[in-house]
Amino acid sequence: MAKLETFMAWVSKNLTLLIFVVMLWGLANSYFFGGIAFNIGICATASFLMIYPMFINLRIEDIVEIKNNKLPVALSVFINFILSPLFAYALGFLFLADEPFMRLGLMLISLIPTSGMTVTWTERSKGNIKTALSIVSFSLLIVIIGLPLVLPLVAGNALATGPWYIFQRILLVIIVPLTLGDITRRVIIAKKGMEFFKKKKPLFSGASSTGLLVVLFLIMSLDVNTMLLKDPLLTLKGLVPLSIYYVLMFGASTLLARGLAYPVRVALVFGTSVRYLALALGIAVPLLGSNSNGAMVAFIIALAFFVQVPFASFYAKWIMRQQLPT
Repeated sequence: MAKLETFMAWVSKNLTLLIFVVMLWGLANSYFFGGIAFNIGICATASFLMIYPMFINLRIEDIVEIKNNKLPVALSVFINFILSPLFAYALGFLFLADEPFMRLGLMLISLIPTSGMTVTWTERSKGNIKTALSIVSFSLLIVIIGLPLVLPLVAGNALATGPWYIFQRILLVIIVPLTLGDITRRVIIAKKGMEFFKKKKPLFSGASSTGLLVVLFLIMSLDVNTMLLKDPLLTLKGLVPLSIYYVLMFGASTLLARGLAYPVRVALVFGTSVRYLALALGIAVPLLGSNSNGAMVAFIIALAFFVQVPFASFYAKWIMRQQLPT
């Protein structure tokens, strides 16, 4: 168990580098060895193993903190579900007009805030953890209810499925893992105590990160991905709108949070600018088809990892230097 915990901690610590390595490994597998055919069962299982451990660390009860954080939560809803999709839609129209499935991936990123990393970055920047948890919890509830209705509207012809099909995928990808994760956490605490659970939390984060790497490898190993290596400009084509998107998100949330106290302001910025990329990938996987279309959706989501982490790291260092009371 000690070796496993050490390994999981190493995976979490080096996740950004490992994402890069695994993506290249998957593309190499596709290019040199013919890749693998799409298998929805394998990909869906890997997605579950990625998302389930995340939800062990997320308490549903954190939603009650909303009553004490009404203003930042309200601002987060405006930024996450109005500004963010508008930014993504405009950038997709300007830069990805001829790539409808990359545009769909960008929209999926914009519609799914925010992750456990929100809490991590908030904590590192000495922000308000309870505010961050309130934003995460409430945003997740909105995604469960709203995504099946909104995604078909913004996706247009790029998505051939309706709200019910999407809700079924959300049921499998979010609600089931969320329920099982909550039960798992309660059982562990009841049998072993809170201190034991806190010690094991890095293990769950590491397990989720490992699942993410497996999903990325499977996606990038698809036999249709040879097209990505034949067109290196495709990567640049995805990185440009992604970079602008994160500049707009961090900038807009910083401006709108100016009147809040520093700890709450930090939680709001990270609660809106850091996207739930792993969950976006987990939702995208069950919607993939056995052709290049699904690979393009997953590709731009995977590229977002390379943009989001440096942006969040830079912002955390910048905001820590500010720490000016409002």
